[in-house]
Amino acid sequence: MKEPIICPVCKQTLEFGEKTAFCKNGHSFDRSKEGSVNLIINGSPSAGDDPLMAAARKRFLGAGYYSHLLSALKDSVRTSVFDGCTVIDACCGEGYFTNGLQNEFPESQFYGFDLSKRALRYAARDSRKALFFSANISSVPVKDGAADILFHIFAPVNEKEFSRILAPDGVLIHVFPGENHLMGIKRLLYEKPRKNDENSGLSNTFEKISSKKISKKIFLDGQSLRDLITMTPYFYRTPKDRIDAAMAVSAASTETEFIIEIRKKAR
Repeated sequence: MKEPIICPVCKQTLEFGEKTAFCKNGHSFDRSKEGSVNLIINGSPSAGDDPLMAAARKRFLGAGYYSHLLSALKDSVRTSVFDGCTVIDACCGEGYFTNGLQNEFPESQFYGFDLSKRALRYAARDSRKALFFSANISSVPVKDGAADILFHIFAPVNEKEFSRILAPDGVLIHVFPGENHLMGIKRLLYEKPRKNDENSGLSNTFEKISSKKISKKIFLDGQSLRDLITMTPYFYRTPKDRIDAAMAVSAASTETEFIIEIRKKAR
């Protein structure tokens, strides 16, 4: 298996030591004690999930509330994975899905990228084999055409970059919310909750091969409810009094609804 990760400065292949990643031109990048590598250069600040959001997401997903999505993703990957293939998870967060899939398909190599250093430390700490990197989705430090499978789960789209790093016959697995996703949470936060627009954000640059909707109602105790609210954009976009009222609820239920699209480059 060829190493697909490249130096963000000179685009040469990176090699990995215990404490650093480095290229033949002498550029070096620190590894955290957990093993993740920061490939954000030029002093660009790391954004993404802040420590509060990352911790909430780690607890919530670790409790198994989205295990039905992970199971569906395993089924989706199973039709495309092969020995020695390279799998890229763009915007991997704390690594719940990346590590879960890597553990299911150990014959392949998974790489996760995200802006949040805190989230990536969680991901690397829990990893048996997957590798994790800080990077911006606008410039993923991966060789052209290196990804046999490219994951993109609940995150902004960058079609140009996806097209660059995906192999000619590679598969893009794109996950975005269905119209009823988290309606139970929205009812707590808003007087007139709106359904989600089921728009993938992708153009005909990527041909749709299949689409599948996964729906399940989940039941939350108070802590899990607070974690779910904290890990969503609603936490920062909703008036504080509405957030405080929802956080005070001792238990709740909500719909979850995910759309999984499998796409390939249009010919």
